[in-house]
Amino acid sequence: MPGPGELEEVVVVANKVPRPLSAIPAQVTVITADRMAFEQVQEFADIARYEPAMEADFNSPRFGSSGISIRGIGGNRVALEFDGVPLPQQYAVGNFADSSRLAVDPAVIERIEVLRGPASALYGSDAIGGVVAISSIDGADLIRGGRNHYFGARSGFYGANDALHGSGTHAWAGNADSTVAAGSYRTGNEPDNHSRGVPDDDIDFDQWEGFGKWTHDFAFGSTLRLSLDYYERDTTSDIRSVLGYARFANTTSLHGDDTQRRDRETLSMEFVDRGWLDEASLMLYRQSNTTEQHTSEERTSRGTPVLLRREFNLRELDYGAEFRTRWEFTSGRVEHLVVAGIEWDHQRLTESRDGSETNRITGTSRRSILGETFPLRDLPKSVTDEIGIYAQDEIDYGRFTFVGAVRWDDFSLDASTDEVFDDPDRLTDLDTSKVTFRIGATARATDALQLYAHYAQGFRAPPPAEVNLFLDIPLFNIRALPNPNLDPERSDTVEAGLRWRHAHTRFDAAAYYTEYDDFIESRANLGIDPATGILIFQSRNIDEAHIYGTEAYLTQGLAVIHPRLTPFQLDAGVHWSRGENDVTSEALNEVNPLKATFALRWEPAGTPVTAALRATHFGHQNQVDFTESQFFVPPAATVFDITVRYEPRPNLQANLGIYNLSDQRYWRYSDVRRLDPGDPRIEIASQPGTHAQLTLSFNY
Repeated sequence: MPGPGELEEVVVVANKVPRPLSAIPAQVTVITADRMAFEQVQEFADIARYEPAMEADFNSPRFGSSGISIRGIGGNRVALEFDGVPLPQQYAVGNFADSSRLAVDPAVIERIEVLRGPASALYGSDAIGGVVAISSIDGADLIRGGRNHYFGARSGFYGANDALHGSGTHAWAGNADSTVAAGSYRTGNEPDNHSRGVPDDDIDFDQWEGFGKWTHDFAFGSTLRLSLDYYERDTTSDIRSVLGYARFANTTSLHGDDTQRRDRETLSMEFVDRGWLDEASLMLYRQSNTTEQHTSEERTSRGTPVLLRREFNLRELDYGAEFRTRWEFTSGRVEHLVVAGIEWDHQRLTESRDGSETNRITGTSRRSILGETFPLRDLPKSVTDEIGIYAQDEIDYGRFTFVGAVRWDDFSLDASTDEVFDDPDRLTDLDTSKVTFRIGATARATDALQLYAHYAQGFRAPPPAEVNLFLDIPLFNIRALPNPNLDPERSDTVEAGLRWRHAHTRFDAAAYYTEYDDFIESRANLGIDPATGILIFQSRNIDEAHIYGTEAYLTQGLAVIHPRLTPFQLDAGVHWSRGENDVTSEALNEVNPLKATFALRWEPAGTPVTAALRATHFGHQNQVDFTESQFFVPPAATVFDITVRYEPRPNLQANLGIYNLSDQRYWRYSDVRRLDPGDPRIEIASQPGTHAQLTLSFNY
């Protein structure tokens, strides 16, 4: 249903093969490299800035953004894939350990596709909340006709955290081969927030990414690709905001030194036109993700100055493969497109903590802090294996397209004791399997109007951190217990929507309702054990919960009002949702409040300048559950931004953005919903005031 002179948008994430958006019975967002450049995306989490149904998961200035939420569901419930390879899981323990999922730099990204809602029927356990599929740059796509080489360079300044960025890309293409190599470096400080009466944390970070890809096209039409990438982020922190508050009442200094490294190797082969088989592909990958976080704390303990040193180590080592096939055939007036495949992922997870307490007067040291004796593991060494077999048939009949998908997943967890974690009574193995379905339909009611509806099941196996986590802090009388009886999460979603394409108008709308069974609530507060007086935390299943919501998006060319307004275009979007625990009838605090975005774009033909004036509205969350504890709920706020692009030549571009034009003091609900109303971290979680960002890019 493209408009006049437009090509219909093609997406891959919904079916794992390229398909026109009109055949997809779901909401899909495409974010291109050009859009990221215009919107000044500095870190991956910035892709959610102007997306109403998305939000970044943020912990603190020290640990930064850790993931992406879609329609109120985040954490490890959203599948994040980089060239088909799952990005790391997020893992956190207390105040001193938090690993991020967003270990990828925007400089090496060509395209992002976001599928909203459960997608377990194609993507398995991790996609109960949606899928974010990231595609890397490709050498052949960068090189213009008649050339063999491409070189691009970009630099930028980001006033939100005084960051500097530089990146370079080189691509080469021959008769059958092409290569691309890219490097990116970023350095910056703490966010420039709107804090009052609280000292800011002092943060310095350095981030690198190196990327390379070789592609070979065979004479018989198949393609071989080898990809390598390496990501590293180093952060040093002087944490001052919490000094004197709660458990840090006697702390005089708190410093962090953190490093995250991820490296990946991927080999893929695509076969086309192999007889009755239209396409087949095989992908093999290896990925390692390592997080090392060191904390140094000076405090007074029972009148004695002491130095506490803590060390957190996490390593995920993944091996995996996917074999996928596609074939098309016609039966009478019915056209079929069948996609089927098998996936395997093998992960080895190792986590440990170490620490010591040194008496500043006597110099004596012991490997114990707050009653914990080190070294220790919060969970045992864990090996997980996931196997998924899926098939989907897309049936096209005249103005109707029907989609049916089914997937079988088998998940196993094998935990083991060692010299550090030696208690077999706190160790649980797990073996579970699940079949998930998805059915949907689209109807092209008119040339302009398309209707769609679908029913989708979701599934998420309990991860090792929920099943086997054990944390005991005797001095604080706190204990987190493993739960060997956790059941897999399950969901059922019904969604209906429409797409309207006519002349200068594009309109999309959807309404959805999702029922969750055995929803896993991480480390729920179970209250004080009357036998021991210890405050107990444990992950548990919520028998039933539901989330429902609506979203709508409009793109309107203003030429329909008057020809002189042809350069102007209005973009608007809104997402609203509610969640409820059906057992307690209380709200689900994970669900974000209303978010709306508006943009007036100016794109005159034949001039080198384009601009956009944007407004983002964050609603007030008026349905919350304060049963277990109070937390800060920020007021509603509206923020205005302006971005301008100057492109005097096709190979030279400057992007300037001025953000929060009115210097609004505001918060994002997801950043503060875990903080007590008196927590000083609320102040440093406020968003930056008025600031500018500038990027320059050049290529030939």
